Amino acid sequence: MKKNELRGNLIEVVTGIKEDKKLINKIKKGMKEYRILPGQVQSYFNNPDLLWKVDIETVYLFIEQIYSTTENPKIKPSNYFTPREIKEIKTNFVGYLTNNIEFPFTFKNVLKGTEDDFILYTKASEIKNLFENGLLQYNSETQREMRQSKAKDSDEIIETPKIIEKSIIEMEELLNKGEMISTIITLNARLGSTDDDSGEELIYAEDSMTLTVTRGTLLDVLDGFHRINAIVRALRKDPALEGMFKLNILNLGKSMAQQYFKQLNTTNPVGKGQLKKLGESRQADFIAKQIQYNSELRNKVAASDMIAPNSNFLVTFKTLSDAIDEVFKVEDKLAAINTSKYLIKFFNELIFAFPNEFLGEIALVRKNSLINTNAMFYGYITLAKRMNDEIIYLNQLPEIIGCIDFSRQNKVWKEYDILNQSQKITKNTKKQIYKFFNDIDLSKYQEGG
Repeated sequence: MKKNELRGNLIEVVTGIKEDKKLINKIKKGMKEYRILPGQVQSYFNNPDLLWKVDIETVYLFIEQIYSTTENPKIKPSNYFTPREIKEIKTNFVGYLTNNIEFPFTFKNVLKGTEDDFILYTKASEIKNLFENGLLQYNSETQREMRQSKAKDSDEIIETPKIIEKSIIEMEELLNKGEMISTIITLNARLGSTDDDSGEELIYAEDSMTLTVTRGTLLDVLDGFHRINAIVRALRKDPALEGMFKLNILNLGKSMAQQYFKQLNTTNPVGKGQLKKLGESRQADFIAKQIQYNSELRNKVAASDMIAPNSNFLVTFKTLSDAIDEVFKVEDKLAAINTSKYLIKFFNELIFAFPNEFLGEIALVRKNSLINTNAMFYGYITLAKRMNDEIIYLNQLPEIIGCIDFSRQNKVWKEYDILNQSQKITKNTKKQIYKFFNDIDLSKYQEGG
């Protein structure tokens, strides 16, 4: 294979010149321009077999320096790398660091919008340090597609973010002139990626207004990758350059991050930096969002407070969130993550068991049945909590629901004051629905029951 052939040829050449100290010093000097330490270069001459495992970017820079001093045709860079690959490597390569940082990392002077949305100002140098320490991820599943080289050696394919070089150069020039407008850079602490015992990717301290990105968290660049590249390049050339940039830090899962990115790139960017000013947000809102985007309820949760009779929405976000808050009473993020996972499974089981009612002619079913009405979701959340607490497996859910007569003619609904004489759901029926679902005898469904 072409690049395996390159490594073999490189090892052969390195073995042949490893005693030439003058030549090696020249190569070390050239590599230092890319911030690769002389000790690292020397290790390749001491043990050339290390080059079998070195990343392909470092291999390119190494053969570039050796070829410039020896002109050995066996390692001529253009025989192994395309012009595009060379440009990607030379403009994005990060060598040794003078300011090592790692997670956990704490941002200061942070404003909290909601449980998963924060905003702050930070220095250009701090963005550069995060990038150069490999703390900023480019997640192709929630960003633009990746560019892949067309090298014949598929094992050595170079996958890099698809960036527009012209845009970066223009931004870099604006930075040098001090004319770059401080638009918002959006980062996403990928939900479920932390290694921290708390189970949270982000920990906010209201008293000190600090936001800590915890150990192991993957911090994706959701929007602003070109600007970050421009900042890094400009400060590498002139460390004295400085500026303040707005950071929006989110804590979203894959589906929500994809939706956020889609909206970010189809709406007017003028309003994108504004956060909705809320009071104390709830973990229930976070859980409801996870269900909304990651379960079979996707595209079935209405943002409005009511659902029209002919609508194909199933539940309002407010109903879903209020029910979760009142029934599960979740107070910390780790419990919220676990609860959201359970409820996603619960609703998937429910909807798969009754596809006609929840995925078919929803409005038509609703005329004669309460099974897919907005108010019934207070009951479903109650049932989910009971099944979890009373150790009832979710595969029992179809039978439990199947035993309930949801038809509007069922007299029990009037007895519980859930329906009025016109067979319409009464106002403020939430308590009555909670009571109905709490009154269901589940003992026979319990393990060993």
